[in-house]
Amino acid sequence: MKPVVVTSLLLMLALFSPRLRAEDVPLETCDGLPVVKVSVLETNFLFLVDTAATSMLNLKSFTHGDAKKIAVTSWSGTVETKAQEIKLQELVIGAHHLNGLNLPAVDLSAIGHACGRQIDGILGVDLLSRLGATIDLSRKTAHLASDSEAMETRVAELHQQLVGCERAFNRTDEAAFADCLDPQVVIFTAGGDYYGRDASMEYYRRRYFRHEPRPELQITPRGHHAIGDAIWVEYDLKISMGQETILARGTALCEKQRDKWRIVHMNHSAPPVDGLHASNPQ
Repeated sequence: MKPVVVTSLLLMLALFSPRLRAEDVPLETCDGLPVVKVSVLETNFLFLVDTAATSMLNLKSFTHGDAKKIAVTSWSGTVETKAQEIKLQELVIGAHHLNGLNLPAVDLSAIGHACGRQIDGILGVDLLSRLGATIDLSRKTAHLASDSEAMETRVAELHQQLVGCERAFNRTDEAAFADCLDPQVVIFTAGGDYYGRDASMEYYRRRYFRHEPRPELQITPRGHHAIGDAIWVEYDLKISMGQETILARGTALCEKQRDKWRIVHMNHSAPPVDGLHASNPQ
């Protein structure tokens, strides 16, 4: 019953999620640098727009968090530094909402001193990508994509990464394939349920990666549905292993974590009637 319950829940979320239209959000400047107004818990803040950096918060503006080491990317490169990790339930830009964010907070006072205004954070390439944002400095606007525009971009990016996962499977590259799975991934198959990346990889290792000749996986997407910041993918799969052919119909819930899409839930079931001559997934 578990796969049916999960699938029904995903359908409800897909059907009743609010739809956003595209909008142009005005940009201001701070000594020539583009900045944008955002709100957190109905409090307004000013964020620097930086397409060469990862998003972060000013420790002077957001003071509560857990200390940890993080990788910070800017125009000068990527470095590891100590920071506070701040959990934001919601960050709002225009009519667009970003939910469930975990962002690092470092001291950004130097930027504010340089441009003469307090900078409360940096809106970097990671969040700009999630917003489907296009920056137009000449018009001093940030174009935030509609649901459909953003969805097309995200689906194309996800598809590219899933193709990489398919190729990793076909060359039995366990490390690369494992990186496609969330550490807490849940996988339902006819042969059993697997919880977590380690258990799932042991299943794939035992069922496929130790097989000779090597298996060949082909995935044919059937549909994509946005569910908040995740994408639910429907697909058909075919695995050829010597004389054995496995056909299945599947769904996968994929979530973007920083710059990587990972599978957090997969459910494989028997194919339609025209495929019943083939083996079910074990």
